[in-house]
Amino acid sequence: MQGEKVVELVNLFEAFHTETGSDDLKAFSVWLNRRMHEPDLKNDKGSNIVEANRFIVWNIHRLSKYFRFHAKSFLNPNGLNNMDEYFFLVSINNRGTPAKNEVYKDTISELTTGAQMMRRLINIGMVREIVDKKDKRIKRVELTAKGKKTRENIFEQSKKDLLLKSGNLSEQEKMQLKSLLTYLEQFHGEIYQNDSDKPVDEILSKYLF
Repeated sequence: MQGEKVVELVNLFEAFHTETGSDDLKAFSVWLNRRMHEPDLKNDKGSNIVEANRFIVWNIHRLSKYFRFHAKSFLNPNGLNNMDEYFFLVSINNRGTPAKNEVYKDTISELTTGAQMMRRLINIGMVREIVDKKDKRIKRVELTAKGKKTRENIFEQSKKDLLLKSGNLSEQEKMQLKSLLTYLEQFHGEIYQNDSDKPVDEILSKYLF
């Protein structure tokens, strides 16, 4: 019986690959879950599916607002205005001496807003500008000792905040949610990196299956 299930799973993966051209296991899990519930979806009215999409997007947006509200308790005492500034410190720390534009893209920040935040972090002494040795036109940045200490402080102080934001979800529920959110982040990350300038209809035809 177990062998039959393995064969069935292999056949389903082959069907997924034929249909989508992808070998990504997380995308396969989403495709498989959708396929297993196809009868339910066909019986639903189109308006119900639209409403489900709206519900997901609306609640993710609301959650981001709640999370930013909670974060103020440890961001402001450390001299930061918002989570975006903290993400700048994390991005710069991970990349060493990145160009400013690399930080903006890594943190999904618009150029004008990103430049304003970068300027503020430089002015308060958490980030310093350095000259690119090969191309002086490129403006690179690195964390100062103050910036490194701030990032470390927030990393430690945010542990209770993370516990609060996860609510009373069970470990299994957290793992399920982590898997779904990882898929969505990678899905939109690929679009952002490769096709952000494309019209939405073209993006839909390329990425949805």
